[in-house]
Amino acid sequence: MFVKYLAFAGRMIGLNPVVEDGHLLPEEPCIYVLNHQSCIDVTGVGDVWPKRCSVVSKASLKFMGFLGIIMWLSKTISIDRSHHTDAISAMENAAIAAKQNKVSILIFPEGTRSDAVNLLPFKKGAFHMAIECQFPIQPIVIEPYAKFLDHKKKLFKNATYKVKVLPKIDTKGMNKSHVDQLLSETRERMVAAFEMMKDQLQT
Repeated sequence: MFVKYLAFAGRMIGLNPVVEDGHLLPEEPCIYVLNHQSCIDVTGVGDVWPKRCSVVSKASLKFMGFLGIIMWLSKTISIDRSHHTDAISAMENAAIAAKQNKVSILIFPEGTRSDAVNLLPFKKGAFHMAIECQFPIQPIVIEPYAKFLDHKKKLFKNATYKVKVLPKIDTKGMNKSHVDQLLSETRERMVAAFEMMKDQLQT
């Protein structure tokens, strides 16, 4: 619910996400994967945020003032990637809890913000979780912010931008041997959508 308020706050400061193909959003629990460009992302996530959902984020963000408060209020699952074993254990426990409680998980699979015009390589955590839970992957692509955000100056202007929902990817019957395949298929779909959005901005 708190994320919905953040989306509203985004509109109050001039950031207006428009969801495309929102009818594809599922009722069932999923692993939601989105590209990550900026903290502005939260203004677009609110409109696709399911009723029961938690988000995975790197642990260091807990200490970033207001952002840390947001993470606490939204029941963020914090992952410390500097301790590989602990990170894996935290992801496994999150997957077990999500499956038992039928709660969706939202992850930015790039693992960090990308100021570039391309998607970064994806990490495997989201796809391990999806297969462990037997939850579908729900890809969502936020269009490039180049037209209204200056990453270097950390300044943005009023803008309307697209948040595109892609068809979900089923994981039923998959096991750990399918992680790379699932990651590759998801990233290919998201890259294709991102590139199409980028081309549309240039026309």
